[in-house]
Amino acid sequence: MGDAIKTYSTKEVAKRLLIESVTVRKYAGMLEEKGYVFKKNDRGWRVFIEDDIRAMEHLLMMKSNGQSLEKSVDHIATLYRSHLSIAQPDMTLQADNNTLLEFIKRQEEFNQALLKRLDQRDQNLMAVLREIQEAKQKIAATKQKKWWKFWIKV
Repeated sequence: MGDAIKTYSTKEVAKRLLIESVTVRKYAGMLEEKGYVFKKNDRGWRVFIEDDIRAMEHLLMMKSNGQSLEKSVDHIATLYRSHLSIAQPDMTLQADNNTLLEFIKRQEEFNQALLKRLDQRDQNLMAVLREIQEAKQKIAATKQKKWWKFWIKV
């Protein structure tokens, strides 16, 4: 009896997903049309297990990301028919957590140093551009015809 799988009613699933019960029934019906199979209780009503709830959560996430409901349902049903799960992987990254944090810290330091170098480069470029502009203005001023030399061609 310790292996009994916890099942949830439509109302419980709706409360957990923060949607209406009618929406859960609609999505479940659409999934069933595409080949997804939900467990049924002794009354013939749908009951949901954790995998079904994750599938519904994934469906809602895809829908909120702009995917159409039909495409989302097709995607979930295809995963189900292919015996692929939406479940989270069982492996943990805690052992590599310190290494990952160190890498992130080094990357942030590198990014900061790079930004400083880019700012310095931009300042140097602007200074050179100003010098070029000033030189062009001086050249143009020397080439400009004086009003008293109107008869000389430049």
